Amino acid sequence: MSHEKLEKIFSGLKPGETALIEYEPASSPELLFYLLFRYCKSKGIDLIVDDIADTLIEFMTRLKLTGLATPELEKTDVMKIGGYRNIGRLIGAIELDKYTLDFKYYEKIYDKWRAGKDTVFNPVLGMHKIFMMSERNEAMRLVRNISKFVGNTTRIAFYFINQKTLQESTPEVLYLLEEISTSILKWERKCESVTLRVIKASNHRICGEMAVLSAKDILEYR
Repeated sequence: MSHEKLEKIFSGLKPGETALIEYEPASSPELLFYLLFRYCKSKGIDLIVDDIADTLIEFMTRLKLTGLATPELEKTDVMKIGGYRNIGRLIGAIELDKYTLDFKYYEKIYDKWRAGKDTVFNPVLGMHKIFMMSERNEAMRLVRNISKFVGNTTRIAFYFINQKTLQESTPEVLYLLEEISTSILKWERKCESVTLRVIKASNHRICGEMAVLSAKDILEYR
């Protein structure tokens, strides 16, 4: 039943959505990333990771310590944005210039990669790191650029955001991201379980849904 609830949430997201995944610092967001990867593998969905400032290798290191990292996960397609520690199959790299992104160059690489594919899943890891380093005007420009991708039916984007970090550093950015996102998912963890909760959704059939998984559920998810 736990797996069914999780898959109902993932499958209920629509092409073109921008889903905001809000997590607390101690909630182990890498576990949700792992579940998202396993879901894509089981359903034959192409996945590309936007790895900002080496967040992916941080996730992978913690997954290895829990015994969840797999050779398949380490071969996932990656768009590298800033940072210098590579992992996965690199399809493009973008330098951070004064903590801003060259979105035109990003789109060029992305469009070439996704040609011929159905709607892809696109986890974006570490976006809050850019906001923490940005001046107010740069942060607002970045939010506007993110909003332009809403409705791009070639993908479903999942922005993993450390909620507490943005609330304390740039709360207005968090509120704007919540406004422009089509869905908001809350990720929570207690020692014995994790919970994914839908608090906003463009699909009314999943709004309010909640998936609670034990450590055993995560290990057995295929």
